[in-house]
Amino acid sequence: MSQRNAAGAVDARALNAKALGRFAHLLWATLTLGLPWWLHRRRADGPERFRAWLEAMGGSFVKLGQMLSLQPDILPASYCLALQDLLDRVAAFPFDDAQALIEDELGQPPDQIFDRLDREPLATASVAQVHVGWIEGRKVAVKVQRPRAAQEFGNDIRLVDLCCGVIRRLRLRSLDWLLEPLGEFVAWTAEELDFRCEARYAEQLGHLAEGHAIQRVPRVHGRLTTRRILVVDFLEGTVLLDYLRALEADPTGATAKALEPPGFEPDLFAAHIIDNFLLDAFENGIYHADLHPANLLLLESSVVGYVDFGITGLLSRPARRQLMVMTLALASGDMDLFHRCFTSLTAPDPRARPQEFRRGLNGLAADWYDGATGALRVNFTRIMVDMLALSRRTNFLPERDIVKYIRSSIAIDGLITRFAPDFEVGAYLGERCAAFVRAERQKELLAMPKLVDWAETSGRLLKDGPEKLLRWMGGSRDTAPAGDAGPAFTPRRSERRAVLAAAMLAVAGLAAWTTPPSSASWGFNFFSVQMALLGASGVLLTLDGRRPRERRR
Repeated sequence: MSQRNAAGAVDARALNAKALGRFAHLLWATLTLGLPWWLHRRRADGPERFRAWLEAMGGSFVKLGQMLSLQPDILPASYCLALQDLLDRVAAFPFDDAQALIEDELGQPPDQIFDRLDREPLATASVAQVHVGWIEGRKVAVKVQRPRAAQEFGNDIRLVDLCCGVIRRLRLRSLDWLLEPLGEFVAWTAEELDFRCEARYAEQLGHLAEGHAIQRVPRVHGRLTTRRILVVDFLEGTVLLDYLRALEADPTGATAKALEPPGFEPDLFAAHIIDNFLLDAFENGIYHADLHPANLLLLESSVVGYVDFGITGLLSRPARRQLMVMTLALASGDMDLFHRCFTSLTAPDPRARPQEFRRGLNGLAADWYDGATGALRVNFTRIMVDMLALSRRTNFLPERDIVKYIRSSIAIDGLITRFAPDFEVGAYLGERCAAFVRAERQKELLAMPKLVDWAETSGRLLKDGPEKLLRWMGGSRDTAPAGDAGPAFTPRRSERRAVLAAAMLAVAGLAAWTTPPSSASWGFNFFSVQMALLGASGVLLTLDGRRPRERRR
């Protein structure tokens, strides 16, 4: 065996040994904590036992607990309350380890980089913990990766790869649906463990947020950012998770009220979260995809502050348009349009069963909508969970980026339910998507290729249109003998009226195209303008059609 092959074999054995070691750790945690939880899950301490089990397994299982903490429709409220400690209260690692890692990554001890660095972490999570520091009098947040995070997540990735390999080799078709979400887990884990990716996304989103008053993104200190260290400006505000804890601990709301910044309104804050999410996703194609309450801050005037961009979503322009229309169709109850949009966002699969998918969608819609009013009677989380389950069952799996968008939408819905329970997420999503669709149409209308086409068409219309229109209506040009080119065409009053009428029709058509059907009511609005323009252009065309005939008589 060559040296290269021997080294490869040694590495493979080492990786397999690590994966087996990780598997043994998970098995031990399950036997000592998971099994007792299952046997006593109905006891009062069941939620705490479940949280302790996930925390003991570490790595990706802590991430799973974070996601579950946002889903009161999936788990009881007591479990969500216990699991939210995994968002920022995972057991911390020693400060000495954090100092050693900072020196190893930045090449200098912390006391030569920071004016001061707090020993106690501000927050601790599955991948890293955050310390508060000061640089030249400026307050910063220093994110330090856990010493064993890369190893733990790496072993989880190897276990995932092993599971995927078993599913493929044994052709376990009933488990094929797991391959896509497991592949997604591998992809985002690799990015989340490299803080340089997070810094790049934070800089992009920070630049895009500069022109929008309802969101704030902290500035990244690029020279102090490495694969395992990230330094950003400190955002002063109330962490949403602390606000939620106060709401749940004190039903009177007095404790939470004391945490509210000036100008804070729960419903307005909820609207701003959705507005920012849709703006970033639909207009910019990049959005924060890890919207749990430890990553959101309450700022003055209900402005939303964002931190931790480890998981960020990207959407292509065609996917954005389809998602806009799909959400709008869902809000309006148009299942035919919703079906077309959803299936266009799925990955091709020869085993897909389209007829079964369509029948399943019709059955779900009967449960989603009120038969009398046609309004949605379930929340967005329930709809998206139902759709993903139907997709797996019929092999109509959405593409990976679409799954990340859906998961983010579910997280937003579960989050808003907890601090603004009366806020209609589905209705507001439909309203905002309708606005985005109108804006997209207007952009397409004013795009340079479209303007060039319109200019060429308008030139031909202005040159030949009035004469041809009036000939068709009865003629307003002097007749000429056969074979004679006749006198040159000169605009008359009737021709000018024809051009004006055509312009009015064009403006009325444009207004109709960019105005939603719901605004079709009388008053000072676009609908009244459309009707007035149509009426005036009709009068002008009628006059121009009658006058030539009167002259001939």
